[in-house]
Amino acid sequence: MPAEIITIASLKGGVGKTTTTYALAAAAAASGLSVVAIDLDPTGGLSNALEKAKRAVTIADVLHGRIGLRQALVEHPLGIRTVPGHRSLNHEPLHERQLRDVVEPVLDDADVILIDTHPHEPSLIGPMTVADRIVIPTALDLLSLRAAALSVGLAQELGVLHRIRGIVVSNAKRPLSRLTESLLYGLTANGLAFQTVLWFSSGWVAATSGKGEMPGPMLLEEAKRLLQELATRDVPVDALRQFIALAQGRRAASPVPA
Repeated sequence: MPAEIITIASLKGGVGKTTTTYALAAAAAASGLSVVAIDLDPTGGLSNALEKAKRAVTIADVLHGRIGLRQALVEHPLGIRTVPGHRSLNHEPLHERQLRDVVEPVLDDADVILIDTHPHEPSLIGPMTVADRIVIPTALDLLSLRAAALSVGLAQELGVLHRIRGIVVSNAKRPLSRLTESLLYGLTANGLAFQTVLWFSSGWVAATSGKGEMPGPMLLEEAKRLLQELATRDVPVDALRQFIALAQGRRAASPVPA
């Protein structure tokens, strides 16, 4: 079977998108799957976590046809194949046909292709439309949740709302304030949220720091649970449409209880 493409997307930076991508890639590789991780974020966070040495060949070379993806990939010690990102993607829109041409050479020899994205609407169109599954990370604050709702709204505009597999809450640190507890309850009660895993824990920060740290057994088990949930659950489309109302200011339709 061709590889399944999973896109991790958000219209806001700093919500745990890159760490979620890394964690899912590590979990898939540790489970014996063949994994390709593509860094389309010009800040290069995923590249920093996976590729320690600076390389002349980057994803920009692949996107512009100077080299094929298969030839550009390098292997991380976890067994993840990756290609470094590049800052030139900051202003470059990414289209569905362009990305399909990029990933086509590795579809038959990978099980999972993970795409980390740039929090910029033109840069999300291609990664969302090529995805078999879409994951939207968010932090538990109103600004991050609104950005997540806008991201879900973009998926609806693109006709891929049904591919969203959930909202990954990235900072559900206990004890929660009354507000964050209410926000979290609203997400989970409506079937929107994945397990609320703290990707911002010191262990994940160290693993993605670019200093050669490897995720420990407990972190990998954490990530495997998320990967399993991603693979086995659907999110009610009605709940996603209600979540979009956050971005449109329709409080009555919001999944967050009053």
